[in-house]
Amino acid sequence: MHPCRRVQRALREAGIEYEKVIAAHGSPIPFLRKGSREQLRQETGTTKLPALKLSDGTVITPSRAILAWIAEQQPSPQQPSPQQPSPQQPSPQQPSPQQPESPAGPAG
Repeated sequence: MHPCRRVQRALREAGIEYEKVIAAHGSPIPFLRKGSREQLRQETGTTKLPALKLSDGTVITPSRAILAWIAEQQPSPQQPSPQQPSPQQPSPQQPSPQQPESPAGPAG
């Protein structure tokens, strides 16, 4: 799979909205292209594709770096920290539940 397509797929799967600007041979008809290599160089400082320009102006390239950035945007499952007790064990500050004491008295 082409790196540009891989990045687009990852963005879609992550639910990240983006504007696609074709600055290469994506469309055989030049007037259907939204950009050019020169415009790409002006916007990103390079003519290498794919390039992802963030809203703050940061440019990420190549595709592996873009894919890593996409992965960082995903919420990670929260792991309990070592200081947090597991739900099955009482915390050190809380007393352990104890069995009720049986009444003391003579047997019998």
